[in-house]
Amino acid sequence: MRDLVSPSAPDTARQALASTFLKRSIDLLERLSARAPSEVLDAALASPTDAGGLALLLSDLATLDLNLDSADPLAEAMARGITVKQDLLQKAGGALTSTQVAQALGITRQGVDKRRARGTLLAIPSGSGDYLYPACQFTETGVIHHLDEVLKALQVESPWMRLSFLLSPAPALGGRTVLEALTGGDVAKSLSLAAAFGEQGA
Repeated sequence: MRDLVSPSAPDTARQALASTFLKRSIDLLERLSARAPSEVLDAALASPTDAGGLALLLSDLATLDLNLDSADPLAEAMARGITVKQDLLQKAGGALTSTQVAQALGITRQGVDKRRARGTLLAIPSGSGDYLYPACQFTETGVIHHLDEVLKALQVESPWMRLSFLLSPAPALGGRTVLEALTGGDVAKSLSLAAAFGEQGA
């Protein structure tokens, strides 16, 4: 008779949590779908990603001031946060995994981790315990020169705020972003702007 292997207690507990979360999420989506106007559903379906579609749906419904029973009052803010992060990653040209960065730079994954820990590479949490690296910080020959100095000058800890800083056009740089300025060799102004941003965010 074949032995039956029972799932471990942690696995069973995780599956139960996943099942409960799935049921709760489906219930919410059913309520939202039933109350959402056609144009809101069309906009959500037009999003290129599932997460983006859900974020748009929550944001649009909050704007329309629909009563969604016990909807979380923070749902709109969280939905907008998702949209902002997706927009930032799109502007950054996407993101690379640790393995992809290691291959691009010709170093080991451990080397990538060390650079991230030292703050010389910008990384954002992926939600799975690993990190993603915005593609905008890399060129065909490696990392943008002097980016490590700019990252060290920034005093803000949030990787999303750091990414936003690097990608935002700055009047002090003639409307260029910090990354564009660094690529053009304007290091001093970029460092000065980073230090000033750090003082404001501290």
